[in-house]
Amino acid sequence: MRNPIFAALFGILLSAPALAAIPETVTVRAVSWEPSLKSATDKDWSARVLAEVSAAAKAGADAVVFPEGFSDGRDVPAVLDAVKAAAGEDRLVVLGYAPHRNPGEDFAYGRAYILSGGTWQIMDKLDPTPAERAAKVPLKPGVRLPLFRFRGGTVAVLAASSLAKPEIAASLKKRGVQLVLVAAPAEDEEGAARLSRAAAARAVELGAAVVTAPPSPAAPALHLPAQKGFGLKPQAPQGRDFRLPWKKLLDLRVVPEGSTEPRPFLESTHYQVEI
Repeated sequence: MRNPIFAALFGILLSAPALAAIPETVTVRAVSWEPSLKSATDKDWSARVLAEVSAAAKAGADAVVFPEGFSDGRDVPAVLDAVKAAAGEDRLVVLGYAPHRNPGEDFAYGRAYILSGGTWQIMDKLDPTPAERAAKVPLKPGVRLPLFRFRGGTVAVLAASSLAKPEIAASLKKRGVQLVLVAAPAEDEEGAARLSRAAAARAVELGAAVVTAPPSPAAPALHLPAQKGFGLKPQAPQGRDFRLPWKKLLDLRVVPEGSTEPRPFLESTHYQVEI
């Protein structure tokens, strides 16, 4: 059962002011990270992380997403200042989930670090998998689902296990999220199918773009709302970059006069359930 204080702690982090002009497009870089390529030292690993962020910034990416498991057991907080400097101004960076254990505790968290508006925020995985809960050092669920202001819209960052939860979808729908970034882990065939199907469903239900970013060799994907003027199939990136029709996503909240196109993300219906 979900922690009862989850809803109370759900909030929007106004980390950055909304920009006056809404860009037509934004670019999301899904970092290509091959877990089998182990770094020999902490210094080598840090250099690899910074090289990815610098390359994305140089290419003009608006958001950069690292997959779950990129940390390889390294100390992620040790690179935060350097990543912030490499990212430059007004760029959203997601350093995907990695185990974090506080001194003296017999459990850990799956922790992500999100750079938004020049400030680092932490988010602990809300829905550890059964295997993570049963580990020798079990993962404890987080209780906060922060949202982030981004280019005039709102962004959520999720683990793959949370993307599949209807409770999460219902909460995000109420808050009009336009982009969901999923820092995904390496998955087996069934896990990959759950991720793809959940991403497609969330795009329809939320009227949002959903970017899934797993480690290599799995491919990232972009799911867009099933509305007129949007691609109706999952999209592969150009290299590792997705170009999102940002203004169109934000404009979905404005219904043209006389339009009869279904927009489930704007509808709120209460049903009497019987059996």
